[in-house]
Amino acid sequence: MSGLLTFPTLPAGIVGAPADGAHRLLLRDVRLHPSGPADPLHPVPAEPLSVHLDRLGPRPLGDPGLVDVLERAGLTGHGGAHVPAALRWRALAAGVGPLTVVANGAESEPVAGKDGTLLRQRPHLVLDGLMLTAEALGAQRAVVWLHGDDDGGRRAVLAALDERRWSDARHRVDVLMGPVHYLAGESSAIAGAVQGGSALPTVRRRPRDPRAPRTLVHNVETLARLALLARGHAPSTTRLLSVLGTERVVVEVEQSTTFGQLLGGLGWPSAPEAVLLGGYGGLWAPWERLAHLPLDERALRADGLTLGAGVVMPLAPGGCGLRATADLVDYLASMSARQCGPCRLGLPALADSFRALADGRGGGVGAVLDDAGVVEGRGACHHPDGATRLVASAVATFEADVAAHLAGRSCADGSSRADVPVPGVRR
Repeated sequence: MSGLLTFPTLPAGIVGAPADGAHRLLLRDVRLHPSGPADPLHPVPAEPLSVHLDRLGPRPLGDPGLVDVLERAGLTGHGGAHVPAALRWRALAAGVGPLTVVANGAESEPVAGKDGTLLRQRPHLVLDGLMLTAEALGAQRAVVWLHGDDDGGRRAVLAALDERRWSDARHRVDVLMGPVHYLAGESSAIAGAVQGGSALPTVRRRPRDPRAPRTLVHNVETLARLALLARGHAPSTTRLLSVLGTERVVVEVEQSTTFGQLLGGLGWPSAPEAVLLGGYGGLWAPWERLAHLPLDERALRADGLTLGAGVVMPLAPGGCGLRATADLVDYLASMSARQCGPCRLGLPALADSFRALADGRGGGVGAVLDDAGVVEGRGACHHPDGATRLVASAVATFEADVAAHLAGRSCADGSSRADVPVPGVRR
């Protein structure tokens, strides 16, 4: 993607952005460095507590009845899975152990940046949501969880907490820095770490003792939206997105905005070959399928798609989607938890077979799908499933290119398409 897209100066309000700022989460759209923490190229000062209070007023106290507000609003998590927040709150009633609530700002995808941008611009909105959740659920502890290399996010949160030390001292908030690893933002890994264990995902776990410590992990965007709902605001109709072109940008757009309008508003000069949705563990979709679809998660899921954690990676004309996918699968294999066979052995085998496919050699699609079948749904966590989802979508989206590569040509149009640099992946 680098070197293939052209983004002009970001407009003050991208196509589809709300006319007023009442429901916006971000102060402004930003450009970021190509990968890593969400450090903007041009600093955007964090909203001070005084301005935050002038804009929204003091936050209410968290009340158990807040779960009904979340349910009526249809608030879902914005970390990738989009599970209804009210459902997760009610599930906590099955246990009686001490509860920790976590604001998760550790974005795993190397190109993601919406959560870090939100923390840098409006940390008090996120902290309000964290406090409201802790009070409503009777939590004993509140935590902000960040990647270990996100110094900018840590500074923004600590400065905001310092501003609030006299005005909102009902709950102490711990700021914890997790490992610098792809899996550090996975909710079960966070739950293990905040309880004193290792930051390793264990999604497929057995029923636990109801008296055991409990952990509720919410994405920081989810908590920011919760803070607005608790004040009586209508559900926001915007969506935060990380978009990768020659530059990485974070934008806020109306969910009714189409993919075509999104890329047009960012200065996209021509139709992309395809778009990777959700990041490195996401899925490819051909542009003809996406162009007129809105950025609304419900509409996308009805069409068998999802934006996951809000990452959009267009593949510009001239880029080879097969080689890009091979790089991505290599990366996912290198970032596994290595705690079971599917991660330690299955993912490297899948990476090798897909690389062979992209190079026009090996066992072809059959070998790739066989290797994917070995790991699909069999890991100790869901990390291998992201790789198999990516591979299956690539085989379907670039079907003509697969046939061309296996026939000894570069791509379906007979051209020799360029490799696509993938941030965080070393070739």
